[in-house]
Amino acid sequence: MASGELGRENLRRALEGLSVALAIDTAGYPEFVRDVIDNGRIQKFEYCVELFWKHLRSSLLAEGLDVPNSPKAVIKAGLDRGVVLESEYQAALDMIADRNTCSHVYRQAILPVIVGRLPEHARLMQAIAARLPFEC
Repeated sequence: MASGELGRENLRRALEGLSVALAIDTAGYPEFVRDVIDNGRIQKFEYCVELFWKHLRSSLLAEGLDVPNSPKAVIKAGLDRGVVLESEYQAALDMIADRNTCSHVYRQAILPVIVGRLPEHARLMQAIAARLPFEC
C-alpha cells in the first residue's frame, strides 16, 4: 500500500462509509438481503481496520518510534505513546481479533456477534484516529 493510501483522510472516508453501512435498517429485508448487507459491513470493517492500524503505525513512525509491523504490536505501541488509552487497549485488541476471525477463520455462526460489535469498533477507531498527532 502506498503511503498516500494510509492518510487520515482515507481512513476518515472509510470509517464514514462503515458508519453509513451500519446505519441501514435491515429489519424489513428478506434474510438473504440482510446477509448480503452484513457481509458488506464486515468487508468495510476489515479494510477500515487495515487502514486504521497502518495509519497508526505510520503516525508513530513519523514521531521516530521503532514500531513492529503487526496490528497488535502497533496497538501496544499506541498505548505506550498515549494515543491508545488504557481503557481502549483491550477493546482495540478485541477489534483486531474480530478482524482476524472475519478474514482468516470464516465461521458463519460468529458473524452476527461480530456485526453487533461493529458500531463500537467504528467509534473506537474514530476516537483513536482523532488523537493521532501526525498526518501521514
